[in-house]
Amino acid sequence: MRVPEFDLEYTLDCGQSFRWQRDGEWWSGVVGDRVIRLRQRGDRLDIEGNADEKFLSRYLRLDDDLEAIYADISRDARIASVIGRFRGLRIMRQDPWECSASYLLASYSNVARIKKMIAALCQTYGRELGGGKYAFPAPEEIAEGGGDIACCRLGYRADWIKAYARSVASGEFDLEKLKELDYQGAISYLKTVKGIGDKVADCIALFSLDHLEACPVDVRIARAMREIYGVTGSYRKVSGYARKHFGPYAGYAQEYLYMAEDPARKKDVTAWTQGTRRQGL
Repeated sequence: MRVPEFDLEYTLDCGQSFRWQRDGEWWSGVVGDRVIRLRQRGDRLDIEGNADEKFLSRYLRLDDDLEAIYADISRDARIASVIGRFRGLRIMRQDPWECSASYLLASYSNVARIKKMIAALCQTYGRELGGGKYAFPAPEEIAEGGGDIACCRLGYRADWIKAYARSVASGEFDLEKLKELDYQGAISYLKTVKGIGDKVADCIALFSLDHLEACPVDVRIARAMREIYGVTGSYRKVSGYARKHFGPYAGYAQEYLYMAEDPARKKDVTAWTQGTRRQGL
């Protein structure tokens, strides 16, 4: 599959999805009930498993015009430099149920811990797919399943996910309605779920509802907004400033800044920035 303007590693390793693991030069993951392996070689993507080009094009948002997005969000030298360093990173288009349930568990935790919790939830309630892989459980499987949620070691999040699954399974929380709402409407509706606050709602809106203006603010983004743009204050103030500054694709700018603020990559980003300045780029 040809994938111009795409970087598999940056896309899968930027914290937006939790069921992908590096396996040598391949990436292995489960998307819903699809077991998939991907490998990139230049502008070609090798595919193994239950996924075709149509599915992957949608899931990886290969329909996004990255050049147009870059042109729109490059509103200052810093973000332009960061884009240059991480070109090809794309926001993924995840399933709203899987994404919302995953981010409900993500509250006040790190990526490694979130991956363990989701893996445990899938093993306890999801359908076995073979090779030690499990599908992401449907709301009904969590709400009505006989698995022992204590085995998942979710802590206080266990009550949240059980209540949310029951709400979705019963239709009290309507995922189809959620998909039809505009950005502000989606955020307000998501926040009616216990355990979903501003940041989690923004993550769900950005990664599964096509609201590319959403700008989740975590510790890294708060630091970037403070150190680069001099913006501090409440979540609403910082996120609102970012949406206004970066425009309708603020979520893309956020994800590039998130990568740049990764401690493992920050020195590399600084060296890149200094190099581009010396070259006059």
